Amino acid sequence: MVGRFFGKGQSKAFEALRSWHEAGRPAACIVHGPPGAGKSTVVDRFFRSIASPGTLKLVVHAGRVHGAAFEEEALAQLSAGPWPEGTPYDAHHFGVRTSLVNRIINWDGEDGEPQLLVGLIAPDACVDWPDDPGRSVLDEPGPAARVLVAVSGARCVAEQWAERLGFGPEHVAYIPVDGLRLEEIDPQLRERLAWVAVDGPGPRGQVEALAISLREGGAARSDMLMATLACAFAPLDATELAQLLGARVAEVTGWLDAYRDAVDAVLEGCEEGRRIRFRHEALRAAWAQANREHVALAERRVAEAGRELVRAWTSADTAERGAVTYLRRYAGDHLATAGAPHADLLPLCDPRWAWPCSRDDLAARRAELARVRRVLEAPLNVSDALEIPSEAVSSVVRLAIAQGALSTLHYAWPPQADQPDEGAWHDTERALAVALFALAERAERASPSLREGITGRACDIVRRTGAAWRGDGGEDGRALLAAARAASRDEAATFARWAVSATRRKENGHEIDLARWVTAASFSPPPEAEMLLQQAIERALSSARPGGALAQLAAAEGLGPDQALALFHAAMSLPPTSRANALAPLLPRLANEERARAVSASFDAILVDHDEDAERHDTDACTAALLPFLGAAELRRLLDEALPTPGAVAVRFAELGAPGCALDVITERCGGGIFAARPLLRAAATEGGRSLVEAARKGVAALDPAWVAAGLVRDHAAEAIQVLGLDAAVDIAERGGGGSEYTRITALVALCRAAPEPSRPEVAARAVAAYHDDRDTDGLESVVSCAPWMSVPDAARLFAMSLGEATDRVTLVSTLSRWGGVEQLAPLIARIGGDDALAAVADVLSDALRWSSRARAG
Repeated sequence: MVGRFFGKGQSKAFEALRSWHEAGRPAACIVHGPPGAGKSTVVDRFFRSIASPGTLKLVVHAGRVHGAAFEEEALAQLSAGPWPEGTPYDAHHFGVRTSLVNRIINWDGEDGEPQLLVGLIAPDACVDWPDDPGRSVLDEPGPAARVLVAVSGARCVAEQWAERLGFGPEHVAYIPVDGLRLEEIDPQLRERLAWVAVDGPGPRGQVEALAISLREGGAARSDMLMATLACAFAPLDATELAQLLGARVAEVTGWLDAYRDAVDAVLEGCEEGRRIRFRHEALRAAWAQANREHVALAERRVAEAGRELVRAWTSADTAERGAVTYLRRYAGDHLATAGAPHADLLPLCDPRWAWPCSRDDLAARRAELARVRRVLEAPLNVSDALEIPSEAVSSVVRLAIAQGALSTLHYAWPPQADQPDEGAWHDTERALAVALFALAERAERASPSLREGITGRACDIVRRTGAAWRGDGGEDGRALLAAARAASRDEAATFARWAVSATRRKENGHEIDLARWVTAASFSPPPEAEMLLQQAIERALSSARPGGALAQLAAAEGLGPDQALALFHAAMSLPPTSRANALAPLLPRLANEERARAVSASFDAILVDHDEDAERHDTDACTAALLPFLGAAELRRLLDEALPTPGAVAVRFAELGAPGCALDVITERCGGGIFAARPLLRAAATEGGRSLVEAARKGVAALDPAWVAAGLVRDHAAEAIQVLGLDAAVDIAERGGGGSEYTRITALVALCRAAPEPSRPEVAARAVAAYHDDRDTDGLESVVSCAPWMSVPDAARLFAMSLGEATDRVTLVSTLSRWGGVEQLAPLIARIGGDDALAAVADVLSDALRWSSRARAG
């Protein structure tokens, strides 16, 4: 021994670690070497040697033998701290992964914050550590954070792990721990540790020698006992081991007592009351490799025990629960590892199994479902799939609903509370109805009968529960109006009344969405509709900005000619600027006589001087609405006597066949850059502005930075295709990523929707690829709109990665009806599997009610 270490290799690595820490850079370090070389010993002693109170030390040993077989378990241990009180991004509200990412990346050592030293030992011993560097929580340590990782293997393996963890080559140091020789090991420990020596038997030789010894010694059932320990995801106590073996506890303890000396070199914890495990992951892996048949048999046996436990829990609500055991924690993982069919995994989503017994059990259930989801998603991630079974889609939806329910329970059950808050489930029925309406909308394009069936389910939910909804008034109103559109005339009027009542709940200090009243009026009997419209107009006229309030009413869905006329008369009673604001959205909806009066009034409002106390004139909106009804003479008068939006005036000149006038306005009044390029592009796309095409191309080409041009293409995709050509427009969009991919994504989406039909699949594929390049999910809504032109594999992968995963705060309600929920992703479901997938998903959505009912039952 040299000091407290075996051999010079460990001492040398320890001193190298000290030097790395004292130097303060690079931010990350990877210790590597053969299995058993002492890497964890070196790292542990290094951490203990850092005695400074100004350093926060967090270290976790990953792998089965340490009870952290899965990445989530290792990260949970890191997240548990100890972090200083008041550290932001707590795991309860942000989740373990997001919490760790934000804490480590933002750790700057300011305001008395200690230095942070994070140690991750043996991530290579985890079953599921992700290959994708984008999922790493350690890739960007903050200015005052350092990360130390230990893995088994040579320098090339360590470099692969650096890439896997997202460490840049310039931000990582490598420290080897050389292998030991037998003579360097303490003689008293040499027999037990001989396998770690480079000139020793190695892990395989050690376990093979033990196997021979046990068999020659007549150790009954030793093969199955050792195989069960080898396939276990965590250390086991004697009771748990006996349960998995189908034996009595006394038999297990008797065997361990009888053969303790023989197995001591490989196992530890054989003493009474301790948890039993292999001494090292290398020994466990070697036993599994050398005894494949026995381990496979043990895996099937444990999986069957897990299947029986799940079946017992889901057979009746009153099934005997018992204590939370190893098998309760890992039943799903053993079923998945054994290759159980999806039908055997779906009961893990059943509330009778997945409803937790405690907060610790809640964490275990959420982790179990996250890992099982990867198995269920596999059919959706086949890159060359021509078709995907509808059952594969509905299975993922069912599991996502369970995940959303458990996440709801997590947020409703804060650490300081004894019981979860039941109020978290109040919006479930509304969210379920909204999700069903979204599926029905997609089915309408293919199968009216399917649409009617799904719509009927949604309306039934609204019929039974809608009057009692007390969530956000705006969201409740939106869902109730969706029900009104789908219902019979008499029932539609009832749902519309409920929608109006829902919007009234926002009255206390919040602006009511009066436009919903106008929409609701379209489903009401004539006298009631007239009264409702009049009430909406009166409220709008009494608001601080009456013109803007009336404009909102004019933009309401379902506005009819008679309603437009009533709004026109109300608008004409207002002062000039308010009148113009109110009339802008009405101009295309009015009959000729009223339109002429409205155009005249709007034109005059632009020309007159405005009272400072009057409502602000929305010049851009009013000019854009008015210009289609003006000729060249009126345009010149506007330019001479007012300050209209010059770009819009230029485009109108081009539409009237006066490209020279358009170019003059742009040159003299629009300035340069995007302010000139935008109207040039729009003007060149008109029939009368063809002579401006070359100028428009030059103007767009000169835009800098690239995202500005991409934003222009996004905002005017049809014009960009017409003036620049599709290939050039796509190229501009592709270069528009910059610091965020959002502009690139949305530009490609806009081009997809505006492109000729044969070109849309290719542009849709580009939009999907851009979305995958982005670490944010802001572009999800846009890219989903390309679903009709996506390939089936693209749609399936996007669906699998987004459902219940695209929002920072996942709940049952969000999984159904919000960002990344079924409602938003319904177009993808239709693209993946058409009517069959829509019907299958509609069938499983009722699981949401089982969860909410279980929550309310207490």
